[in-house]
Amino acid sequence: MTQISKRRTVAGKGRSQATAKVALDADAHPIGRVSAEFFLRCFEVFGLLHGDIASGMIVIALWHHALTATDESESMSIRELSRRIDLPFETVRRNVHKLVRNGICLSGDDGITLAPMVRRGARATAMLRKIHVEAVRLLDGFRRLKVGNYRPRPLQPASRRLDSEETAIVVASLNVLLAAMKVLRVFFDGDIVCGLVFTAMRAANVKHITNAGPSPQSDVLPDSDRRPVSMLAISNSMGLPYETVRRHAGKLVRQGKCIRVGRGGLMVPASAFRKMNVEANAVRQLALGFLAELRAAGVKI
Repeated sequence: MTQISKRRTVAGKGRSQATAKVALDADAHPIGRVSAEFFLRCFEVFGLLHGDIASGMIVIALWHHALTATDESESMSIRELSRRIDLPFETVRRNVHKLVRNGICLSGDDGITLAPMVRRGARATAMLRKIHVEAVRLLDGFRRLKVGNYRPRPLQPASRRLDSEETAIVVASLNVLLAAMKVLRVFFDGDIVCGLVFTAMRAANVKHITNAGPSPQSDVLPDSDRRPVSMLAISNSMGLPYETVRRHAGKLVRQGKCIRVGRGGLMVPASAFRKMNVEANAVRQLALGFLAELRAAGVKI
């Protein structure tokens, strides 16, 4: 083992020991369970629509800027995009050029913008409505956990444009997605794809519980309540190559963040969550920030 590898191993052990001693907020785990499902569904919307995760992140940032820009310019420089989504400048530059070639973005002297046909098209409206639907599901999950009290309005015929409340919810959703991307990069040593595979795994393991209602317990769910998920299911769900999922799953198994169950099944065990108090509290703070932004925008939560 090289000296660098040894230092990384020692640092990892020290981080795990320190994490286990961090006090955990009582509602952190149930909030994390419903939030993981939301993050995953939204990542899928952008990632599958634009071909890969990096391009999806760029489009998220551009949409958020377009919906919140107070000046006449909705453009962003590549350097600012890189800062917003916490990816290397060269990675952003390369993916921006691809988005420009595909007609998703326009490049000008002031920076990068979403193409007008993208912003005004029916496909874009449908995408934003999907984000709104997932956010309302999340808010309903929070209500059942007694974290918020959002009551969805009666269904109305869908219009071509989002109204003010729908826009506020979408803007807050895009903002928390950008923040979640940064959190994943921090806790997975800069490897956001690995973080997303972990998120997909943990969400799939307890989907039957989060979709049915809040768990009666606020602690970590026991392994008996979790259902393994296959690498193929994660690959299909996220639009990632099977080999990419297999490689990252192997990495997570070696790190002790997931285990293999039966033939091809993967599961994040309770023992892994008990070593991730810092991460659990970070997700809780993201959720509370999301609710605070909605309240500030006038949405009754």
